Parts: sequence; C-alpha cells; structure tokens
Amino acid sequence: MKCAKLSVISFIMTPIKSCELELSRFFNRYYKYCASSDADDLKDLLSVMCSACEKLEKVKAVNFGKNKRYRALKALRNFATHESELLNSAKAISVVSVKMIHAEVQLMSLLPLEVVDYAIRNLKSKQTKKYLKEVTINYGRYVDIYPALFNFTVDLYFEVIKHKLNIEGSGFEELKNSINYEKVNGFPHYISGKVIMLDGSDVNNFIETQAVSIEHKNLEFAEAPIGEGGLYSFVTAYDAMPFDEGRKMEKEDKSYILNLLIDSGVVTFNCKELSATRPLSPIEAVIIYEYLNDGL
Repeated sequence: MKCAKLSVISFIMTPIKSCELELSRFFNRYYKYCASSDADDLKDLLSVMCSACEKLEKVKAVNFGKNKRYRALKALRNFATHESELLNSAKAISVVSVKMIHAEVQLMSLLPLEVVDYAIRNLKSKQTKKYLKEVTINYGRYVDIYPALFNFTVDLYFEVIKHKLNIEGSGFEELKNSINYEKVNGFPHYISGKVIMLDGSDVNNFIETQAVSIEHKNLEFAEAPIGEGGLYSFVTAYDAMPFDEGRKMEKEDKSYILNLLIDSGVVTFNCKELSATRPLSPIEAVIIYEYLNDGL
C-alpha cells in the first residue's frame, strides 16, 4: 500500500513586505500615542520604532546610527526595556493656556529629569549622551521628548518616500496629508518644540498646574468649529494687550521666538518688508515689530 505524500507549502513574507508592515505599524502607533495619555503607549511606540528601523536598514541603504534623534530615542527604549520604567506622562496645552505661552505644538511627552539623568549616566557612548541632551528639552524638573518623537517620525516619513515604500494605514496617510499641507502653505516640517512662558514664569509650574490630559485636549478639538483650510478654529481672549505682554518677556525668550520664526521660514524679510507663511500670533507680531523698529 502506497502512502500519499503531503506537500506542505509555507508562505514566508519577504523582508521588504515585513519592513513595510512594521513601518505601517509604527505610524499607526505614533498617532495612537498622540491621542492617548496611557503611559504604556510610549514604550510600545519606541519598541515598534526600533523594530521598523532595523528592518528598514536590512532592505535599504539607510543608516539610522547617524540620526541623532534615533540614537537618543533608542537609548530610552533600551533603558525602558532593560533597566527601569520611564515614568513618562503625556500632557497637552489647553486652549485657555494659549494666552500664557508660546509653543509650536500642543503636546508634551514628559519624563522626570531624574530618570533622564540616570539613563544618561549609564550610557557608554559619549555621542549618544550628547544627542539625548540635544534633541530633548530640559525644563528643570521635566524633560520633554516629544520634539524628538515628532521630528524623527518626519525623518522616517521622508525615508519611506525616498525609497518608494508602500505603506498602508491611516497613520501614514494622516502624516502624508499633513506634510503635503505644509508644503503647499510653506510651513516647516520640523519643530523646535520649546514652550516659552510669556510672563517669564517657570514652565515646570505651568506643566504641573495648567497642562491638561490628552483626553481633555481631544474634547476641546471635538467641540471646536472647523475654520478655513480645514483647521480647528479657536477664539482666545488675552488678559493684557500684546505690547504689555511683550514688555514682561525676557529678552532671551523674545530672541528665541524671533529666530524660530526666521529659521523655520515662517517669516522672511526683504529690507524691512515682512512676509509670513501663516498668520502671526499677537505676541509674535509684537516681537517682529520690535525687531524691525528697535532691534532685539
């Protein structure tokens, strides 16, 4: 009696397809992270980020070891995986707080300074230590890593475009739409991310008493009308006239905002003629006025 032979066909995903799926997973996780206050979302995001980048390096000519944001974020991933908890918290800037601060984005991903200092002390690479300090914002009691997360997500987007990868999912599509909108309107793709208190007070106190949960911020967006260009429209009443607010500000903070506007291409000057790619906030307008008339 002859035994029938069974043919087993195994389906193995190609490295490039596996890479594309992992990248899709990263972009989806990034947007999930931006919409949640769950502390575990950061660890998940960093893990998927490293996995996606490692796969991309295997299939394309990419070396993330040269990317300071990746090096810094990977160091935090390694710390969270092998040593201790990051003790991170995600915070947002409420509409009512806009009149108190200057900020490019409304999200913060905060780690206690003690955690970051400990992670830095235990790093062997002096260069990675330097990068971790450079790409994050140290407020004294807290370190904000959101600018590094945001900017590296943009880095990864451009790698996807450069290598013509096929990335599916709502996360990537949302980022693509955002970047295309920025291109059309002349907006910068990258952020500095530093929060400036207009009255010169301590940012740490603002974080502890005025910053809100991501869920609270989502509710504000849900209740806001949609304005021109599909953007949310908010009306904020300032406590003082912009020139009065400007007088309270530190010269260093004014210079930071001025340089940010110039370096990002938001404002350009032709002699003393000003052009801007977006409407300036009242305090930005005051700073530009002072620069053009008195210098900073």
